[in-house]
Amino acid sequence: MMTDESLGKWLKDFADPVRRERIWKIGLLTGLRFNKERGYFPPNFERGLVLDRLAELNRPRNVLEIGTGRGLGSLAIASAAETYGFECRVDTCDLIPPGTAQEWAIEADGRQTVCRASCAEIWGQHFPGWELRVRPRTGRTTRTLPALLAEGRQYDLIFIDAGHDLFAVAHDLAYSTLLLAPGGMILMDDFAPLESFGLGTCVAVTHARRFFAKMEIFPTEGLVFGGTDVPEAPRGMVLLGERAGVPHLHRLLLLWWRLAGIVLDLCYSAPLFPLSKPRSA
Repeated sequence: MMTDESLGKWLKDFADPVRRERIWKIGLLTGLRFNKERGYFPPNFERGLVLDRLAELNRPRNVLEIGTGRGLGSLAIASAAETYGFECRVDTCDLIPPGTAQEWAIEADGRQTVCRASCAEIWGQHFPGWELRVRPRTGRTTRTLPALLAEGRQYDLIFIDAGHDLFAVAHDLAYSTLLLAPGGMILMDDFAPLESFGLGTCVAVTHARRFFAKMEIFPTEGLVFGGTDVPEAPRGMVLLGERAGVPHLHRLLLLWWRLAGIVLDLCYSAPLFPLSKPRSA
């Protein structure tokens, strides 16, 4: 089910106003951000375009999203299934239950605001029938992913976008590899070598090469919808496909990755680096 098309080139040369408008509307309802410095802005809505394209090309019947957030990924896939006419169910996992209110920047009917709302409330208001395609699960991935594996679940497409520390990414990638159906694909978000939160993905990807014959790393942020935090190295995504067999999970080694993640976070502490900034004249 892995596509031979370069998603990076497709996104760089993107020219599909109808698709752009559809994902833009979903993003304004589920992915908009606000801060005092930038105001309202679209943080990497391009990930919705990538998921839409993968759904169009491969028509996955079972999808797993790790990290629901406010629903941009899940609803982009559900929209793709409706648009391109195929059956698809999305299991989406998050720490926050769908009925729990959270801070929500949104643009609806041309009005931008920040409110307190839940996924169930916003989805029910703007995406009627979402529950026919999207099945939320609540809990840490250290619980939800082993439970899915114990249930014998398999997925044609897995989207990893939950915790970004080294342990979380290594854990979620390991379980995703086991949960992947033959011919399936894994899409990882937040490949960002120049940002601390992106290093977990960067390290995990070096190990992914051992288990997947195909890999594409490509920039996404700002290419279509504009706006990047680090213009010289926009945040990107990683697509993995053609898994070689089903590897064995060494659960005890996950303790090592938890320790490594703690040490790596400490490396970002400025006082621990063996240089200090020169004093200005």
